[in-house]
Amino acid sequence: VYTKEEYKKIKEDPERMVYNVFTLYYITAAEAQNLITPLLSGSTDAKIQVTSPAERGISGGAGSSSGGAGGSSGAAGGSGMGSSAGGGDTLALHDTIVVYDYPENIEAVRELLDVLDVRPKQVLIEATILSALMNEGMELGVDWNLAAGVGLTGVAATEDIVSGGSISRGTASTSPIAGLKDAGITKGSPAETSGFASQGGNGLRLGITTGDVRVFITALEQITDTTVLANPKILTVNKQEGSVLIGRNLGYRSSTTISSAGVASEGEVQFLQTGTQLVFRPYIGNDGYIRMEIRPKDSSAELNADGVPTEQTVEMKTNVIVKDGETIVIGGLFRNVITTTRNQVPLLGDLPFVGGLFRGTSDATQREEVIVLLTTRIVDHPGELENKESAEDVRRRTEGAKDELQSISRTKMAEQAYSQAAKCYIEGDIEGARKQLQISLKLRPAYTEALRLKDRIDADEAPTEAEKNEGMVIESAATNDDPEWSKK
Repeated sequence: VYTKEEYKKIKEDPERMVYNVFTLYYITAAEAQNLITPLLSGSTDAKIQVTSPAERGISGGAGSSSGGAGGSSGAAGGSGMGSSAGGGDTLALHDTIVVYDYPENIEAVRELLDVLDVRPKQVLIEATILSALMNEGMELGVDWNLAAGVGLTGVAATEDIVSGGSISRGTASTSPIAGLKDAGITKGSPAETSGFASQGGNGLRLGITTGDVRVFITALEQITDTTVLANPKILTVNKQEGSVLIGRNLGYRSSTTISSAGVASEGEVQFLQTGTQLVFRPYIGNDGYIRMEIRPKDSSAELNADGVPTEQTVEMKTNVIVKDGETIVIGGLFRNVITTTRNQVPLLGDLPFVGGLFRGTSDATQREEVIVLLTTRIVDHPGELENKESAEDVRRRTEGAKDELQSISRTKMAEQAYSQAAKCYIEGDIEGARKQLQISLKLRPAYTEALRLKDRIDADEAPTEAEKNEGMVIESAATNDDPEWSKK
């Protein structure tokens, strides 16, 4: 039995202190150090050593750029493929913490790290970007009251939000979160009396729909001509930024400098990203809801007489709370598309000097609205994507948007050829089925249903193992009975 003083002396004996190495897989060493420091003893000999932080972000391959999508990870710009960011001698192992302290303190650190260092959740985001042609009477965008079967809950994105100013009015119409809360996100309830076309001088609108993307696009096709610009799917870790860019890089030279000797030095080539850009960051809650920080942008640019780019852009930045599986709808991103048509009389229009009399050009301007659909789905474990039911659900959502493409698209033509192949197979026309499958797979090589039907046809026509063995026996017997066989 020890006295209190003896026990304290033994407990604080530096000889009891030991080292322990903790390997971290998800949490960074710096974050873990801040959290476990309070658990260490007050001894001056207690120490924590951590590895250097890992490199962050991915360098871009388009060279220097400006006007990118922004964000902490730098969606745009960066150095090219030859940048040193792609290599080096930095630590290639997992983040590691070395703790030197008493065993009981190290055990407390171990228990805390077991709770903290866990695999984060992910969000599977399917972004469907549409272009809708503005017809007569649609100056303010698509009126969703004309779309049958679309239940939309949403509020206006005000000019304060679009211009980046502070939101100070304090009304439901100025704050997307407050507006959604006051509106009550209920399935099938309309947003307002005139959908996206109501209120807001800029026409920018934000809403949420619980319906399928396929139904949404079908309803939009009934109102105006619609084109699916892109349908990417991005699996993003919780709180990490994801981005999509559909457009082009406009190249220009930076300012030209003239030295004291009068030698002109041209600036380096820089790029301005234009087109439809989408940057988002998900925050997963514990109640099945996701807070999405979204920044859509649609821009166009051209070089003026001085070679300086002039950019026209429509963008907004907002936060939306959406339930797992629901779709965020963003509309009101307008663009003007100028189409130049040249007509000429054959041969005569190509003559020098007088050819201009036999040819002419005409410009036509079309107004389009870019609509962005974001369907979110929480992925707790990577194995969920391998689950048959989950994979089928993702496939249905993906194909739902593609089914509404025009009949002349490669996807639609491949599906039509597959339907004909299936019909021929059922009717017993194997050759006809093979021809249609060949057309379908040429248009869409990764068409799963067509590949399965092709494998089934090949399996039906291929002989079984028993038939192969029986054929070999018959052939061998016939060969041995042939008197001419021994002479060969």
